[in-house]
Amino acid sequence: PIIVNSIIERYLHTIPRGSHVEVAFFGGSFTAIDRTLQINYLRVVQPFINQERVHSIRVSTRPDCIDAVGLDLLAAYGVKMIELGVQSLSDEVLQASARGYEAKDVFKSVHLIQEKGFDLGIQLMVGLPQDTYTKDMATTRQVVSMQPQAVRIYPTLVIAGTGLDTLWKRGDYVPLSLEQAIDICQNMFLLFQKDNIR
Repeated sequence: PIIVNSIIERYLHTIPRGSHVEVAFFGGSFTAIDRTLQINYLRVVQPFINQERVHSIRVSTRPDCIDAVGLDLLAAYGVKMIELGVQSLSDEVLQASARGYEAKDVFKSVHLIQEKGFDLGIQLMVGLPQDTYTKDMATTRQVVSMQPQAVRIYPTLVIAGTGLDTLWKRGDYVPLSLEQAIDICQNMFLLFQKDNIR
């Protein structure tokens, strides 16, 4: 938490006064960490919120790490947006990618998040094992129906030493080419843009 404080202080000096400032806890599944640690991180931001130097907090997490008690905790500390690392709404893709949840878990989490009044972000990943253009477009249409405030689209990258790397080396996984990834992401983007989803 002390490091978080110094990071916020350092970066606040780079942001023009009058800007909407948000602290984001990304790079992991925030609601999956111990609740005491969540509180410690969120408490560090409170003086900045009280001084109106920071306006809100956003966190990223997994769909299977959302519950009503955890959401109440986030709301109490000024979290306004929750981004879910959904990746896909195809159960076949989720299972092949060892995500540990199904599409129904995503819909349940989305409902809870929206019911509690948070802004919703959805993170999607194209090119996962068993993924296809058709599945990506079906996922896109389902996400549009959720009406999130924002969507992030990431292409799958093979990182050395991971399970995906093992599949790729065995020939059991073929990553998208750059051209394929651009084509899929562009078509997804256009569908989101048509519905005014950032």
